[in-house]
Amino acid sequence: MIKNFIKGLLFGSLLGGSLGLLFAPRSGNETRRKLAGELEEAAATQEDLNRSLQRFTTAAKETQSLTAAMIPELSKGLQQDIEAFKFQAEPRIARIKKQMQVLNEHVAQLDTTEPKKSK
Repeated sequence: MIKNFIKGLLFGSLLGGSLGLLFAPRSGNETRRKLAGELEEAAATQEDLNRSLQRFTTAAKETQSLTAAMIPELSKGLQQDIEAFKFQAEPRIARIKKQMQVLNEHVAQLDTTEPKKSK
């Protein structure tokens, strides 16, 4: 059984190889040249990809360092803006509270002076 399998394998290999050589669309030299050209193109594409990746990595590092430099300045500017807002808002809030107190007093006086309506 194994002998038959090996014989079939050898016969199929020889037949397949022979038919492949007979019906190949181009000669071996042409096939090697085409394969070499495709490999060179793939290598060039890989080099382009590597250069692009290196430029991207450099740009990402520059962005990271620029961001790290800008964050403290931005934080400082925001803190100053918050302090300025508080400085402007505190007197206004005090005036609003005083007006609310006056309004509450007026409402309380209205409650005591209005006669209660009966149902």
